Formats: sequence, structure tokens, C-alpha cells
Amino acid sequence: MIEAVIFFGIINVVFEFVVLALVPPRARLRLLGNKKQQLVLHVVVMCFMLRVHWGTLIGSMSAFLSFCLSMLTISLARNVFGYIKDEVYHRRLIGYTVAELK
Repeated sequence: MIEAVIFFGIINVVFEFVVLALVPPRARLRLLGNKKQQLVLHVVVMCFMLRVHWGTLIGSMSAFLSFCLSMLTISLARNVFGYIKDEVYHRRLIGYTVAELK
């Protein structure tokens, strides 16, 4: 049973990271630099997973694990893509030029 929960959690991390990668760079970097928007993203992920997996014990456990792993995903995305905080671009592994951010 726990294997299924962990598997669903890993699938959720990959899915959330891919969705974040599809967002345009400027919006993604602003989202990764804003704590309130990150919290909204965590809650949306948990609500979506609860909606998908409602009615089973494994599903409920998966939804709450996805909430916890969403925090890990955001941290990973900040270290890969960077973030914009207070109009300052903090560059990380993948860097963008000024032209790409306009």
C-alpha cells in the first residue's frame, strides 16, 4: 500500500515540474519568487489530487503526500530555473537573458 502512495507522489513531482517548465519564463520566475503564489500552488495541487483520488485511503494519503512533495518540487524548480524577487532576477542552473524575460 505504501509503495503506491510513494509512486503516486513521485509521479506528482514529475508532473508538477513539467507543468512549471511549460509556463513562460517571466511568469514562472515571478511565481517561484512569491511565497503567497507558491502556497496557492501547493493548495491547488493538494485539492486536485484529493479530487482525483477521493474515496480511497491510498488516494487520500497520496493527496497529502503530494502537498508535502509540492514544497520539494518548488524548491527544486527554484534551484533549476531561478526566481524573481523584488524585481531582481536570481539566476540558478538555467539562466535567461533580459530579452527572454520580456
